[in-house]
Amino acid sequence: MKLKTLIPLLGSLVTPSFAALYSAEHGDIGIAYEDEGDGAEFFLHYHLGGDAILNGAPVGGGEEGEEFEPSAITTLVPDSTKATMGSVAILNSGTGVSDGSPIWIIPQAEAEGVPFLGIATEELDGDLFPGGATFQLMSVTSPSGDGDFSVWQQSGISPPDFFFSTNSASSTVDNNKLEMSAGGHDHFNLGFSEEGIWEVELSVSGLLNGTDLLTDTETFTFQVGSVPEPSSALLGLLGALSLLRRRR
Repeated sequence: MKLKTLIPLLGSLVTPSFAALYSAEHGDIGIAYEDEGDGAEFFLHYHLGGDAILNGAPVGGGEEGEEFEPSAITTLVPDSTKATMGSVAILNSGTGVSDGSPIWIIPQAEAEGVPFLGIATEELDGDLFPGGATFQLMSVTSPSGDGDFSVWQQSGISPPDFFFSTNSASSTVDNNKLEMSAGGHDHFNLGFSEEGIWEVELSVSGLLNGTDLLTDTETFTFQVGSVPEPSSALLGLLGALSLLRRRR
C-alpha cells in the first residue's frame, strides 16, 4: 500500500515548508501503474534522480534515483529564479502577471542551483496504456489566495504554449489538461506570481487496455522565495524522511 505522509508521523511540528526540501538537479512528477499489495493502481509521485538535492544532499539510489510520495516533498523555487514581467518573453495572458510585477520561474532548461522538474509517463507501458495519460490542473492554493500559477513551454522568441494557467484556462492548449504518450518525458516552465507556500493539486487519468479508466490525484507543494528556518526539534525529526520513500 502507499506510504503515509509526514503529518501523522511528526504531528503538529511539521508544516508543508518543512517537508524534505528538493532544491536542485533533475526530478519528475511521474505516473506509474504498480501493484503495491492492494492490486495494481495508478500512482502519481515524485521520481528524483540520484543527483537530485534533497535536504542539502544527493538523493542517491544510483541512476534510477528514488521515488517519493508528493506529501513528503517540498520543491524550492529560490529567489534566484525571480524575474520581472516584461523582461522575460511571455507574450500572452497565461501567467496572470502584469508587466513590472515579479514572477518566480522554475525553467524548462536545466539551471544550476534550481530544480530541473519534468513531467513523465516513462513508467507506463504503451501496450497497457495505448492512449497514454492526461494530467489535469485541479486547484491551486497560493500564499495570498489571489496568486497565479502557470505552466508553459517556449522556444526562442516564439509565443509560449501554455498548458496550465489559473488566470486563463482558455489560453491553454487544452483547457488546463496535458496529454502525454506512455513512455514520455518533458520539461516546462513553472511560474508563480508571489513568494510563500503554494499547493498545486494535479490529477492524472489513463485508460488501461483502452477501456478501464484509472485516476490518481495528489497535491504538490512549492516553497517560493526564501525558506523559513525550522526549529531545532524539527531538524532532529527530519531523519524520518527516509521512511517515506515509495516501495519500488
